[in-house]
Amino acid sequence: MMEQAVEQSDVGKKELASVTQIVLGMIKTSKALRIYLPNNPVLIGFISDLGTRMTVHLARYGELTLDVEQFVLRYQGAQVYENKDPKESMASRLHADGIRTVFFDQGVAPAEIVAFLGVVGFERPSGDDDVVTQLWERNLQHIGYLTEDDFSDPYLLREAEDANQQRDALERIRQALTEQPPPAPRMIPKHLLMLTADEEEWLRKAVDLEGRCNGLDDVIRILATILGEVQEPELFADFAAILGNLAVNLVLAGDIAHAVKLARFLDRLQKLPITAPEQRQQLAEVLAAILSTSTVEVLKVALDGNEAAIEYGQLKELLLILGIPSLGSICELLGRVEKLKVRKLIVEVLVELGRGDPAVFQPFLSDPRWYLVRNVVLILSQIGTPAALKMILGLITHREPRIRREVLGFLERTSDAKAKTYILKFLRDESSPLRIKALQVLTRERLPFALKPIVALAGADDFQERPFEEKREIFLALGELGQESVLPLLREQLMKRYWFQKGNEKESVQLAALGLGRIRSRSALQLLEEARGQKKGSEIRSILDQAIASYVARQRSAGRGEVGA
Repeated sequence: MMEQAVEQSDVGKKELASVTQIVLGMIKTSKALRIYLPNNPVLIGFISDLGTRMTVHLARYGELTLDVEQFVLRYQGAQVYENKDPKESMASRLHADGIRTVFFDQGVAPAEIVAFLGVVGFERPSGDDDVVTQLWERNLQHIGYLTEDDFSDPYLLREAEDANQQRDALERIRQALTEQPPPAPRMIPKHLLMLTADEEEWLRKAVDLEGRCNGLDDVIRILATILGEVQEPELFADFAAILGNLAVNLVLAGDIAHAVKLARFLDRLQKLPITAPEQRQQLAEVLAAILSTSTVEVLKVALDGNEAAIEYGQLKELLLILGIPSLGSICELLGRVEKLKVRKLIVEVLVELGRGDPAVFQPFLSDPRWYLVRNVVLILSQIGTPAALKMILGLITHREPRIRREVLGFLERTSDAKAKTYILKFLRDESSPLRIKALQVLTRERLPFALKPIVALAGADDFQERPFEEKREIFLALGELGQESVLPLLREQLMKRYWFQKGNEKESVQLAALGLGRIRSRSALQLLEEARGQKKGSEIRSILDQAIASYVARQRSAGRGEVGA
């Protein structure tokens, strides 16, 4: 179409392309004015781009003149715009109000273009003034127009038989208009221009607040006000559902800040004494529906992705507001997120929610995901009530070793003396690392009730089949917990002879020496020295020499500690 237009006029391709882009920019900007708020980046970008194109064109080619037909805009006879829909056509609105030519002069500012498009860019309400009147009221210094009445000059009617004559006549009319003296400025009373310092400060703050205002805040405020005032049950239910859907969409969009505001309002309204029971139930259902499979998945992706996308404090407040009715979804989120920092935050929320009734976590202890169960054990251990302890102890025989290790870790950390006795159950655990861990805990904490079961382990038929590391911990525990009472048992272990199994004899001496090394009595040293005189073989004697030297060194160190004290 552009090439045909060039052939039909004297304008060059680049000049016509420039005009076409400007007209397209006007159309885009006028549509954006209907959709976006004034501070929206998209609208600001359109306005800036249009202003730049207009400035460059006027500097390069001079004044831009558009002839207006019913559905068409032309530039020097070339068609640059056409839209035959009267409700959408800019040309139709101009033509219908009698405007036949529009021109833009050098120096036109983006604000003038926006004001022009605000009048001609979209259909006005039926009660508004016509386009000509509105353009006249805005007094746009660098945008002019000629109406149908301007063409009623007899000279024009006589010489407008061809396009060239009409353009010449049009130029003469415009020249005459520009030569007219400007109207005298209206005098504004001086007192209307004066502002006090307080008024100026208030106005500046008001403008700043208006610039920072978010349209979404206004929507939430309006909907919340309606819901807070409405009394009719059906209307209340409808607006509660609208706010609930909005909250869900905010979470899906990652806008946790506004979702928290909305949830906070719904929660407060639910707890007001004046709110009817039926309305409280409806609000509770709305809040419970905010976290669902879809929102949990969106949150998981956001939380594991960009750390700056969600403010953790806002997320914590949202989860606390949703509370026990959303416990399943919150636990599901805990089971999905991978970031340690986020899991820690969710654990804190769940500890606070379950402190009054730990039984709410019972269904999650049978979840097939071991890491979720492990986190629930951590939550119960932090709650620390007898009821929570009972739930944890039920997992001592859990099929997953990592869950049993978490339970053992809780028993190690707890200060409940009765709970400590359950550590003995791990001495028969099928996992050797867990058995070793239990022995280490019992030894370190010097729990006397563990001595008898450990003596039984040392004399069990399957003792020789256990790994050496586990045997080592058994004899260390015997010496630490039994002291002089186990000397006979350790003597038998130390003096035992294996005529044809020297490896077993070496191991037996090593284990006995480990146990004797924990006994704080000179009888242990005497027993080691006695065995040193009876045992044969350089390797076994070397083991005993090392045990004696270590014992003497420990005793000297302990003696210095007593002196220092």
